[in-house]
Amino acid sequence: MTPCLPVCLSCFFARPAATAGVSGGVSGNGVGRLAIAVAVLAAGVLHGAGRASAATFTAEHGDIGVAYDSATAPTEFEMELHVGQGGVVDGTTITDADGQAYEPDEIAIGVPAAANLRRINNPTGVWGGTADGYDFTGSSYDGMGVAAGGNLWVLSFDGTDADHYGTPFLGWATEEGFAGENFTTGVTLSVSSFAGPSGGTMGVYTALGSNQWLLSNGDTDFSGDAFTIGTDAHLHRVLMFSEPGSYLVGINASATHATHGLVSGSAVYEFSVVPEPSGLALAGMGLAAVGVAVRSAGRRRRG
Repeated sequence: MTPCLPVCLSCFFARPAATAGVSGGVSGNGVGRLAIAVAVLAAGVLHGAGRASAATFTAEHGDIGVAYDSATAPTEFEMELHVGQGGVVDGTTITDADGQAYEPDEIAIGVPAAANLRRINNPTGVWGGTADGYDFTGSSYDGMGVAAGGNLWVLSFDGTDADHYGTPFLGWATEEGFAGENFTTGVTLSVSSFAGPSGGTMGVYTALGSNQWLLSNGDTDFSGDAFTIGTDAHLHRVLMFSEPGSYLVGINASATHATHGLVSGSAVYEFSVVPEPSGLALAGMGLAAVGVAVRSAGRRRRG
């Protein structure tokens, strides 16, 4: 997915008729057009491809949560993102002891630049709570489409790792409203839709490297992308991303209840993988280019 710019940038660069006293170069109007164009581009870079209204969860513990209320919706699950006490959303720390629940379309899960562990064998890297190293070069990760040594943004299954790399510690939970309910199956989390950046792939793996979801931009068949967790349970997985940008994943939760039959719910979650250099850096480069153009135009006019 690419940022949507609601203007035609070529219109800004259309060169006006020559003005008396100015021969070639960038006219005053041209500089103005260039400045506006760069500002629009910078806005597009900074906004990215995600949902404009979304906040961003950036640190500490949070869960993709499935909630159940048999009294009000006996055949429906409610999907949420629950950020625990101490979690950070848009720079603000959650202080409530019960944490904060968000509708999935209200918030994105941030994957920072520091999560780029690369597809390498790092014998001293922090993984699984120790500095005994990690190895992402095995064939089980080939589906990510990343060459050896290439960029690979990773959210670990381990809280110590998350603290070390400064990433969210993301879990999957069925802990709200399930106690005492008679479900005859676990809750299956499957994929119903996927859209990512150009060339982007997202993978969900167990701690031992067994693939459970493998999603590539353009995929329409998600029949093999599913895993099951118990009711009133909680677990963690490894998440991997091959490209910076926004990943929108439709997640469906389903289980069978002894009394109510099939219970299900779905929502679209956003993962925002931060590129290097950052949007701010790119914007700064663009604005610097405007400054160069203005100074250059000024020199030509004085000549």
